[in-house]
Amino acid sequence: MRFLAVCLLAALPCAAQQSSYPFAVDQDRLSGAPDFSFLNQPITAKDRVVVRNGRFVRAADGNPVRLFGVNLAFGASFPEQPDAARVAKRLRRLGVNLVRLHHMDTSPDSNPETARSILTTGPYPTLNPVAVSRLRGLLDALKAEGIYADLNLHVGYTFRPGVDQVPAMPDGAALPNQSKPLHIFYPRMVDLQLKYTRDLIAALKLKGDPVLAMVEIDNETSLLQAWGSRLLDKTILGDYLAEWLRQWGEYRKSATDAPLEGDEYIRFLADRDRAYLRRMRDAIRAVTDEQVPIAGTQMGYGGMLNLETHADLDYQDNHFYIDHYNFPHTAWDSSDWRIRDTSAVGTGMSSILNMAASREAGRPYTVSEFNQPYPNRQAAELDPVLAAFGAFQGWDSIMHFAYSHGRAWDNAAPESFDINGDWTKWPNVGQSAWLFRSGAIAAGTSPVEIPVSKEVRMQFTRERRLGSISVFLGANGVDPALAFVHPIGIRMAERPLEKLAPPVAPYTSDTGELVYDKAGRTYIIRAAKAAGAVGYFRQAEAGAMDVELVANDHGFATILLTALDNLPLVQSHRMLLSTPGYTLGSGQKLALYADTKDWWTFPPEPGSSKPAAGRSAKPPILMERVESYVTLRTSAKRLTVYPLDGAGQRMAALGAKDIVRGDGTFRIHLQADGQALAPWYELVTE
Repeated sequence: MRFLAVCLLAALPCAAQQSSYPFAVDQDRLSGAPDFSFLNQPITAKDRVVVRNGRFVRAADGNPVRLFGVNLAFGASFPEQPDAARVAKRLRRLGVNLVRLHHMDTSPDSNPETARSILTTGPYPTLNPVAVSRLRGLLDALKAEGIYADLNLHVGYTFRPGVDQVPAMPDGAALPNQSKPLHIFYPRMVDLQLKYTRDLIAALKLKGDPVLAMVEIDNETSLLQAWGSRLLDKTILGDYLAEWLRQWGEYRKSATDAPLEGDEYIRFLADRDRAYLRRMRDAIRAVTDEQVPIAGTQMGYGGMLNLETHADLDYQDNHFYIDHYNFPHTAWDSSDWRIRDTSAVGTGMSSILNMAASREAGRPYTVSEFNQPYPNRQAAELDPVLAAFGAFQGWDSIMHFAYSHGRAWDNAAPESFDINGDWTKWPNVGQSAWLFRSGAIAAGTSPVEIPVSKEVRMQFTRERRLGSISVFLGANGVDPALAFVHPIGIRMAERPLEKLAPPVAPYTSDTGELVYDKAGRTYIIRAAKAAGAVGYFRQAEAGAMDVELVANDHGFATILLTALDNLPLVQSHRMLLSTPGYTLGSGQKLALYADTKDWWTFPPEPGSSKPAAGRSAKPPILMERVESYVTLRTSAKRLTVYPLDGAGQRMAALGAKDIVRGDGTFRIHLQADGQALAPWYELVTE
């Protein structure tokens, strides 16, 4: 792969005025400037993560721990032994120090050797010994590379009445997908989850193992969320309804025929959610200890009442996506999907503001899923923007969804949500990890805590706004854009929401390092050790760097410059500059979805009855050329700029005509005709 990529890149100077070029990352041989392995050290007992004073810290010394993570989903959590070390080293090079083990309980294996699940098709919870052994091997490999684990418990398992001895639904109907939300309140389902928790943690030998950074009880579900989505009455039927009414009557200490509505009923929902989380918490602590950080579900799946239902846990979590796939007819139909092809920066960053508004002040906060999936053409923006924004907000962890959904480790092409093979995102992920973890982006100096009273929490829930905390705050006098200027968080407090002065656009962080111009559709990073220009612009000023785009692209760019020697950019002797364009497979193109004007997809395969082709590509992968002039402010007397190949190795340095020295500056012409084209460059000064 490396040889092919280098040969392809080396051949490119012969082709003038091309709009794209082939590119692929050689993840197993990556070294040099794009290698961020130096951020990690092997995990030892002193590196154990605990919660103190509202932060994740190392138990030994109390120093804060920032976690930049990725998800492994389904069979990706169970690599064969030779691959475990290989994948762990890849992730370390990306600057990753946390892996979220996700969807392990989905699709139990009828043949254990398949190892796509931690479970077999035996009665729940029958653990798959092959998967357990492989996962333990992966945990050891991760620990050796300085990467923690986030263990997810209930994600995708659907109980089976005939096997698990739980009631069938009336009239032969199937149980709801993933058993949600029956598994939260039905006694036998809860008891079986407690056993699963104990058995899994014991089988993986995680008691006292510092590789375990945190545990999530339940993914994207709660009784409150099911009620808020008007799904509760559709799923609680038959014997489940009888048990539900029994618990409702016990809660009320009166007849069970009281109406299932009103504020008292909402309180009952919250009570049942909290009781479930407490029991699961106690099971986790019994087989680990009292200090392992535990979360329940996401803030978007319970809303402000999660502040109450999760009061016995350790941290809050949330999820968001930019331009998530839309499936007009059948969910997850790979041949019938569409996207908007939008930009977060270009559309107001409302989803990111909602993440800020969902943070509970005084507790650790994580975003365990985020993505802007392929083939969105602006997807290179999200990792650096979120890393900078999250560092400013003082968040504790962000986790890209996902590195991989399976064990096709050598996939050299983008596919759906995976970073593995998505070369649009790959070139600046390591820089983003460094931005988030290193302190290069300062935390805000003037945090704002937003009180939410019991009345406000109830109103929010009663109006079924569970996922849109920022919208609710905006309607009540708190401009969500405040998060561009100050770190924000909500906190339970019995006083009314305060009307806060709205921030002034363009929004500048109270540190002065970040600027968001909503009208201009640009996000600027101008920290001492990092400079970035993201969005739709022709010219941008970003601290130590100015950028001017040449008008032969689609008008959007993500250009990020970071110091590799921990010095301010104006003094740095070695820097990494990334400028990835969007990628498509050879011959691929976006086209309007049938009978629409603003939905995009891939045209269907010839002869197909479906409206789209799959959400993946085949090599060779072509990257958009983003030609620009970058002006670097520096005290250096000489500058050498090396395009880097897919393994991070230097190619022929740019010639003198492409680097023009000025008064305390160098003006660099990137991706010009005649150059070896690449999405990243190493800058060396003397």
